[in-house]
Amino acid sequence: MDKPLKGIRVLDLARVLSGPHCAMLLGDMGAEVIKVEKPGEGDMTRSNLPKFHGESTYFMAHNRNKKSITLNFRKPEAKQIFLKLVEKSDVIIENFRAGTMEAMGLGYEVLRAANPKIILTRISGFGQDGPYADRTCFDGAAQAMSGMVDITGDPGGAPYMTGTYIVDYTSALYAAIGTLAALRSAEQTGKGQVVDVALLDAAFSMLHTAVPDYFMLAQEMKRNGNNDRYMWPANIYPAKGNRWVYIHAGMEHCYKTLMQYIGHPEALDDPEHGATRAARSSDAGKAFNDALISNWTKQHEADEVISAIAPLGIPCAKVNTIGEAMQDPQLHHRNMIEKYRRADGEEVVLAGSVIHFSETKFDSKNAPPKLGEHNHEVFSEIGLSEAEIAKLHENAVI
Repeated sequence: MDKPLKGIRVLDLARVLSGPHCAMLLGDMGAEVIKVEKPGEGDMTRSNLPKFHGESTYFMAHNRNKKSITLNFRKPEAKQIFLKLVEKSDVIIENFRAGTMEAMGLGYEVLRAANPKIILTRISGFGQDGPYADRTCFDGAAQAMSGMVDITGDPGGAPYMTGTYIVDYTSALYAAIGTLAALRSAEQTGKGQVVDVALLDAAFSMLHTAVPDYFMLAQEMKRNGNNDRYMWPANIYPAKGNRWVYIHAGMEHCYKTLMQYIGHPEALDDPEHGATRAARSSDAGKAFNDALISNWTKQHEADEVISAIAPLGIPCAKVNTIGEAMQDPQLHHRNMIEKYRRADGEEVVLAGSVIHFSETKFDSKNAPPKLGEHNHEVFSEIGLSEAEIAKLHENAVI
């Protein structure tokens, strides 16, 4: 069966993480993604360390299943070439600061004149309008401004950012979803549109109940370490050898099962600490149950803890190191660690696609492209001759 997005062409003008990742997701699903980069430099992450055989692993992580062409938008010829590509494309993805495309002479009205069905997916720090629209923003700034950083970490301790660029990833997902919806709309109406996604909006959307709690209950969400926010006991507990395990026994049957297994059935009848959900949710109840569980877990290896209680239906996991996660049999079974072939025949190992279809197979294994690797192929398709391509290269247009 053909891939879901076969026949869709995407022009990827984005750089760094959110935009390129969004475009990569569409490429995984079968779209032809053409990454448009600056001649000689390309996406700024091509220079990021560390590198594998001269290629940045940062760039690799977000640019598989793409073609690369180069265009120097400081040259007037580049704009005309780009508009020829727009005529034959369905989606443009960019993550410049708001107003940059307009300053380049490539605002949406110009793009739509070239192709009425074109979809312009715009990812920015704060959106295309509003008091912060002209500010520069990275993932960490969005985390900080949204309140996400303030609710992460130990109570009374310093706030913490997440260990990865969670807002960039989430923005990429929202943008991909919006793009798919816009493609469906264009199919029905014959009209394209702008998809506007902001990092701050994406970060704010992940605050769970913080919004209704603040406005309707006058409660402000606070840091609470590794505790679950709504059911207890649920925390990260110590095991032998300075290792850690996550256990969630907040549901009634899980709590009863765990307390019986670790030898503390009396907790089930303790009115102050364990008999009810309200008792377990009090500060005293949390401390009491965490102590019981910790005293048990620290007597055992992490793997022993998981082997013992996972079969009982209690949600739990060893806190894996990155090295252990890379060897996890479930991740390998789900093809989350895959090899992609580079143009020179060499293979690189990257994360696989999260989405699995019952009929459609994601068999694209094209490694991230070399800078300008597909110039000749793509420019030939829009009618440029060998001589014209050579002259564009000579004049530093491509």
